[in-house]
Formats: sequence, C-alpha cells, structure tokens
Amino acid sequence: METRNVIAAISLSAAVIILYSLFFAPPPITKENLAEKNKTEQNTDTPSLDQKETVTEITREEALRQSKRIQFENQSIIGSISLKGAAIDDLTFKEYNVSLDNNEKIKLLSPRNSSNGYLIESGFITTDKNIEIPNAQTNWSVSGNSKLTDQSPIKLTWSNNQGITFEKEIALDDKFLFTIKQRVKNSSDKAYDFYSYGQIIRNKIPEISNFYILHEGLIADLDDELIEEDYDDIQEKKFTKTAQKGWLGIGDKYWITSLIPL
Repeated sequence: METRNVIAAISLSAAVIILYSLFFAPPPITKENLAEKNKTEQNTDTPSLDQKETVTEITREEALRQSKRIQFENQSIIGSISLKGAAIDDLTFKEYNVSLDNNEKIKLLSPRNSSNGYLIESGFITTDKNIEIPNAQTNWSVSGNSKLTDQSPIKLTWSNNQGITFEKEIALDDKFLFTIKQRVKNSSDKAYDFYSYGQIIRNKIPEISNFYILHEGLIADLDDELIEEDYDDIQEKKFTKTAQKGWLGIGDKYWITSLIPL
C-alpha cells in the first residue's frame, strides 16, 4: 500500500500537562491562577519540565540494546518500550512499507540517542524540589504481565526512598492507540502535589517535502482552536500555547504522531 496514505495515531492519555517536545511550556496548576503565575519569573510553584540533555548518537540497533525492554505487538504495529525512562521509542508498522519497490517496513519511533531519535514519554513532575521523581534515566520495574498486546496491558512501577511509589499502566488497542494511566501512592506522613505529563520528543527535523497543501510540523486542536506551526516557524521563535482541553501532535509527510489528553 502506498505509504503516502498512511496516517497513524500514536496516542497517550495524559492529565493536566501536555508538553510538545521543547516548544511547549507546561500549563498552570489551575486556569484561574495562570496569568498571575506567568507574570512572576521567580515563582517556584509552577512545575517545570526543562531537561537539557547531551545525547551521543549511535545506531538504532545499538540504542535498542542499551536498555531492558518490554515488547509489544498487535495486528498493526510491533516494537518495544524502554524500561529506562519508560519511553515508547521503538515502533514499526507491520502493514506499511518504506517504498513500493521493497518490503522494508516503516519505523516510526526510535530511541533518543539514535540518529533519528523520535519517542513518546510520559511522567510526573512536582512543585517540591526535595522529592525524587522518575525521569528519563529512571529504571522502571515490571509488575505482572511482561508483554503488551491488545489483550494484555502492562504495569510499571518505581519507588523512591521517601515512601512514594509511581505507577504506569499501559494498554494498547488493536490498531495504534496507547493509553497510559499514571498513579502516585504516597505512604509517607506528608502531603505533596504531583502532576502528570506527556511529551513527544524529536531530536532533529525530518526531511521536508514542502508540498503546498501538506502541513509538516506542529499540529494541535486546543480549546477548539486549530493550530498549525511549521518546523521553520518554531525554529525562529519558541511557540507557547496554554489550553484546558484538546490534543497536539507532529505532522509529517506520511503520518501524525499525537497526544490526546482525557
């Protein structure tokens, strides 16, 4: 089948905060206090996802071997989830070829330190900088089922030394939809505020076709407003949009990778 007709949705459930790679600032805790918080640069109550990383590029195959993984498969896709960071960073379409003259399948997602790193992350942030929370370097543990299919979800857990356990339940439908439910279990005698997020990370701009009727770059529907920002527009100026509902993603020549909050 001609790949130009492929539009695949890789979706995540994420509450409160949806972050588009490095181009979206996290939403506020509430709609009412947004304006006041954004005016105060020294405010420490707003969660932040600023993570500066130095990535040494290696081959995709080498990158996949660097961490323990949970395999997933259904009738449409096959791949794996890295237990380091719990990132969905290895996804291949089973029914779509790169070109018409060979059988090589389209690989959509790749680990962050591969030459075309493209992945989906979800996680937790908090306003309390003294609390240890999982990040991109955290090694998660598998609880129960060790393979993700459309019939069997998986559960990942990680605990800090402060009496707090973080959980991710990941489900997959029979097409392209991932659903992640995140929980925090606090067994300490203190109360904390946690916020969940989802983000799409891409370490380089893909090959652009520049076809005039095709949008390539950021695409979103936020608070019932359609937003389309090209890659070159975002390079020139950081684009930020705060919203209470909607979805966002990256549109390329052949597909859309998107996050859908519930």
